[in-house]
Amino acid sequence: MAVLSALFATVLLMGLGVSIVLLGTTEATLAAHDRTARALREASLAVAHLAVADLRAQASWSLVLAEGIAPASAAPGRATDASVTPPAPWGGPPLDLRQLTADVEAAADTGIGDAQVWRMFEYASLSRLTGEGAGSPCYVAAWVADDPADGDGDPSVDANGILALRAVAVGPGNARATTVVSIRKISVPGGPDQVRVLTIRPQP
Repeated sequence: MAVLSALFATVLLMGLGVSIVLLGTTEATLAAHDRTARALREASLAVAHLAVADLRAQASWSLVLAEGIAPASAAPGRATDASVTPPAPWGGPPLDLRQLTADVEAAADTGIGDAQVWRMFEYASLSRLTGEGAGSPCYVAAWVADDPADGDGDPSVDANGILALRAVAVGPGNARATTVVSIRKISVPGGPDQVRVLTIRPQP
């Protein structure tokens, strides 16, 4: 009887030990996912700010909306890759920026107002932008589109001084974070145009 009791106690302790190990592993995995999610949110916000800064320097937003080498803008920002299939910073198969553009268009399509055509405006690895070498396994891109409420029916012409912007950060395992921005250009007589952020919010 004493032997059986000892055996049962040993099995119970082993089971408890395995449960503690699994619990610790699960918590570590969840913590890693949370860190990745926060890093991607911050990266998408950073490329959104970069795109807004570069749009301030553009004389014509209609030129930004014009098609360059598809799917990129005819007047992109300062962060551009040489290819629409750049290597993924975390290894694995190359990224497909055409597919990412299609994903952005699908996510942004509300069926309300004028149809939008999204042009890539910024697209590069985060490490390249920050000068950290291979320090960040993250790729960032920002797309611009005409304001669907301007009512001119032409997605390549800015008629009301308002642009839509979607900034996306992509990480390992196809993890993504998106920041949605609306910006407005205001003409100032005798001075440079002013660019204001109307809305900025993370995409759930």
